[in-house]
Amino acid sequence: MSFKFKRKRLLLSEKYKSSKAIGYARAIHNEHAYLEEQIKNLKEEGCSLVFSELISLDEEIKPQLNKAINCLSEGDQLIMTQLDRAFKNKKECLRTINKLINKNIKLRTLNDFFADNESSKSNSSIFKILYELDNLEDKSLGERKKEQLLRRKLSGNNLGGRPKISPLKESLVIRLRNEGYSYRSIRSQTGIALSTIRRVILEGELM
Repeated sequence: MSFKFKRKRLLLSEKYKSSKAIGYARAIHNEHAYLEEQIKNLKEEGCSLVFSELISLDEEIKPQLNKAINCLSEGDQLIMTQLDRAFKNKKECLRTINKLINKNIKLRTLNDFFADNESSKSNSSIFKILYELDNLEDKSLGERKKEQLLRRKLSGNNLGGRPKISPLKESLVIRLRNEGYSYRSIRSQTGIALSTIRRVILEGELM
């Protein structure tokens, strides 16, 4: 009597034997040595291909990061030395993690961060929940700002009995602030109270 063993699920090594690891490295423009160090570490980690760029973290579009992500298929993994090489904030990171998880692509860093859709269903759910909570925070903050702006408009931009100033002076306050002057410096140049300056700048940000 013979018995043929057949696994219901493939081993990880079997399932991803044709998968690939793609690396991403980033540094700012004067950090060539740091960029080369990242590339070296990623290659040693087993990355078959490393996309790299010298670019500010604040740039909305990182062309080489987009190319790296577009090269990934189901079962592949994206590797970087640490999360701040690719993401400037929590929201951006969570958005990309969820995008990768939905395509069954792993994200891993060399300092032991790991996100995938296979280790557990709860792992995937946690990232999705965090992403939705972050969206909720943004939406709630946006609504509160709209309500504040509406109340100021209904009170003639004079909430709480604060004195109004002319549109010309409001423009001057906003221009000085955009040029990098401190609140106290703006007060000394315009003679406007600090509380009024803060209100004008806040309302300018909400517009």
